[in-house]
Amino acid sequence: MRLAITNHEEREDVMMWVSDLYKDVYGFRPRCYNFDAFSNAELSDFVNDLIEDREREAQIESEAVEKAIADVMSLGADKETALRWLDQADAFFMYGDDTFYEDSIEKYGWVASQFE
Repeated sequence: MRLAITNHEEREDVMMWVSDLYKDVYGFRPRCYNFDAFSNAELSDFVNDLIEDREREAQIESEAVEKAIADVMSLGADKETALRWLDQADAFFMYGDDTFYEDSIEKYGWVASQFE
């Protein structure tokens, strides 16, 4: 479903979240765009492109997560163990030997939300 901006109210609604969407896709807020100069059609196309990019990135990430789980399970672990190991690896990769953060990842990470 493509977004179509047809009036000022819809445009104002889009302008409330377009910066967040851009940041989701590119990791930083949009710079050097004069959104006021965009026509409604141009802004609709811009936002629809961002939505497609975000959906494509989400699909790639989902496939990478499934592959990582399958790779760990190929070592003989069940799914729950594979997920726990992946969370532990993320915690170490992100925070090194800071045990406070490692504990937080294990308590509140993806595994905890799936198997409580």
